[in-house]
Amino acid sequence: MPYAVSDEKLEEIKDLNDIVDVLGEFIELKRAGTNYKALCPFHNEKTPSFVVSPDKQIYHCFGCGEGGDVFSFLMKYNNYTFMEAVEYLADKVGIKLEQVSEKNSEKKELLYKINREAAIYFYGNLKKSKESINYLRRRGIDSKSIKKFGIGYALDSWNGLLDHLKSKNYKDKDIADTGLVIERNKSEGYYDRFRNRIIFPIINTKKQVIGFGGRVLDDSLPKYLNSPDSEIFSKGKYLYNLNNSIKNKETNYIILTEGYMDVIKLSINGYNNTVASLGTALTKHQIRLLKKYYDVFYIAYDSDESGKKAAIKALNLFKNQNLEAKVIVFPNNMDPDDYISKYGKSKFRERLNENLDYFEFLHSYYSSKYDINTNKGKVKYIEEFFGNINNVSNSIERELIIEKISEKTQISKENLLKEFSKKYLNKKKFKSDFKKKKKEVKGINIENYFTTLAEKVSKNEELYEYTVNKYSETFKKIFGNNFFEDYNFKLTKDYSFENSLSTDEIDFMVNKILIKYQEKQLSELRHKLNNNPNNEEILTEISKIYKEIKILRQGGIN
Repeated sequence: MPYAVSDEKLEEIKDLNDIVDVLGEFIELKRAGTNYKALCPFHNEKTPSFVVSPDKQIYHCFGCGEGGDVFSFLMKYNNYTFMEAVEYLADKVGIKLEQVSEKNSEKKELLYKINREAAIYFYGNLKKSKESINYLRRRGIDSKSIKKFGIGYALDSWNGLLDHLKSKNYKDKDIADTGLVIERNKSEGYYDRFRNRIIFPIINTKKQVIGFGGRVLDDSLPKYLNSPDSEIFSKGKYLYNLNNSIKNKETNYIILTEGYMDVIKLSINGYNNTVASLGTALTKHQIRLLKKYYDVFYIAYDSDESGKKAAIKALNLFKNQNLEAKVIVFPNNMDPDDYISKYGKSKFRERLNENLDYFEFLHSYYSSKYDINTNKGKVKYIEEFFGNINNVSNSIERELIIEKISEKTQISKENLLKEFSKKYLNKKKFKSDFKKKKKEVKGINIENYFTTLAEKVSKNEELYEYTVNKYSETFKKIFGNNFFEDYNFKLTKDYSFENSLSTDEIDFMVNKILIKYQEKQLSELRHKLNNNPNNEEILTEISKIYKEIKILRQGGIN
């Protein structure tokens, strides 16, 4: 299926696909200073001259001159068209591609313009509001920071912004599509979403205003209000201040906070490498975005109970991405803004240096909740820990953590490993044939497609029979002879016709599974070809797979 992908969507796909991770699936990369090196896959050589730059997100071979980004690598290495490379990378990070018309692209540009005009309006309001200026000064925010972050003020008016934007010839419906105004329930028209609030523009890495956050000047609720998701804004995909952080990148670490004021106050004190999630829990999407620019991650959340729980969730999300994050801990329910305002940047630096790693923070939290000097407390402590370290994919690291749990609880490491294996590892029921097949498809998202398909068809007898009769042999080839048991591919008693698939949709999903399987086979053959470039048998097999993929991409099923 052909796609017309917007420049914004291409940028998003590129942002979330780190070039080192993508190229590392196909060639063996070794760190060389700040870059990575490999033997060039595009010409024969004995000394590595193929360099990958994580900072610039490009590669270049000093031997043959080949170079480019993640898209061009896939086009050259896998003989993909540009759109096939885009589709591969979008699917890898869970981005859904849609057909984008010129009209849709123009609409997005219009929304960006409306947001920019709104930001200028809010900024102008602030200069005229003594109350707002005084509030910011009391919070330690100076004129330089107001300008840097574009901080503004929303008038205590139901239609101040709406009237201003309409005076610039913008239409009600277009303004509403940005989320800046809300449609009235019982009468015609709209009213301003943000009223009597300090306004923080949210700006993407392309310097476009995509949304806003607003904070009250007093203790009224809700304290913070954010733009809703729109065509140009999704809270789970962006981070506040990432645009400034990467523009003035001075370190290889990033500090992750919960609020706008935390970011601004840390920035004033010299910590420009600070971002905040936008009123939601941290997402995998945001972590992938941070990973592109930084190597070390510090979580600086509020030190109250909800902040500690959020920090644990964030730690586990980083673990799911095979990344190590550390927690900066503050006393007495303080947040980063509170702490640096009271104690200054040198004391904050001490806190940063005294960070807690994954085990240390979990131990600190759970040992304060449960008395591990009692049997009951030990059991609860261990259960909580097990629920978290299930996110640790590296078995060696997991065993090292269990060893530390053993030291803290005085329960043997062997018994802990046995219990963890019984509760978590054995539930997965990975049989030998299944493990072998899983290894073959490692690195591509075949299993997610198949699991989704199994869940859908298992609730509809007719669709289940259709799928099994038509594709059981195909599934055996890819997932092994025991795929029925390994993936719980069986008809359930709770028949449901809600959200069920059509047979065309089933065919489409199987088509995607086959494409990904063939791509993996192709990757393995390219590796073999690098070692034996003149092997006619391998070349013939590669040519055959290219043809099969082409047929599949055109909607065919072999």
